[in-house]
Amino acid sequence: MGRAVSIIGTTYVGLLDKDKKLVGGYRRVGECYPFKIKVETEQKKMESRQRESAGQTLHTKNRVSAIGGSINIREWTAANLAWALSGTEVLNTAVAGTVADESVTLIADNWVRLAHQNISAVKIADAAEGSDFEVNAPLGLIRFITGGALSATAVSVAYSYAEESGYRVDIGNKSLVRVAIMIDGENEYTGEAISAVFDSVVLSSSAEISLISEPDNEYEELPFELSFETLPGKKSPGYINGLPL
Repeated sequence: MGRAVSIIGTTYVGLLDKDKKLVGGYRRVGECYPFKIKVETEQKKMESRQRESAGQTLHTKNRVSAIGGSINIREWTAANLAWALSGTEVLNTAVAGTVADESVTLIADNWVRLAHQNISAVKIADAAEGSDFEVNAPLGLIRFITGGALSATAVSVAYSYAEESGYRVDIGNKSLVRVAIMIDGENEYTGEAISAVFDSVVLSSSAEISLISEPDNEYEELPFELSFETLPGKKSPGYINGLPL
């Protein structure tokens, strides 16, 4: 007897290399739903051309033409965002330091970028922060204040910069993202375990990613199209396990 199904699940993803071999282990990608699969079939028909049965279908065959799907990842991590932007996540390793004498040319009504971000203790000779110049510390920008001691000219800037932590995402440098996917799921109606394993899935994202959100938006999603591949020696790209007959 069939049963109603509403599946909750935790998704694990492992990165595959060019030979479709697992690189390292699996990681949890966080909240990602819905996870949809679509098996597309192509139908071939043999029609009669005899006078008494012309136009009628005599034989039919189906073949699987593609296995695809989609997934919406709802948590922004460096790895998730890198996949959405066809890029790579890179661990920041720069240590803190100081700059004693960086020469920059100030520009009227414009911010000027220093060599480092996350700066502090900014000093310019014969000038005071707040009255003669202002600083955007996270981006490492400075600009002079009209009417103060500075003008559009070259100055020497001294400052400190903080250690970089976390990850950055370099965008558009990895056109193909191929992963293995495992799902640890449960049918909410019955409590029965339902699992899924897919050996090789290519992720593609062509959707716009909002870096500044709409005012009424609750959160941003990372949508992906999926293409399932069958590995050599296997008869299908994966399976779903735990459903009753």
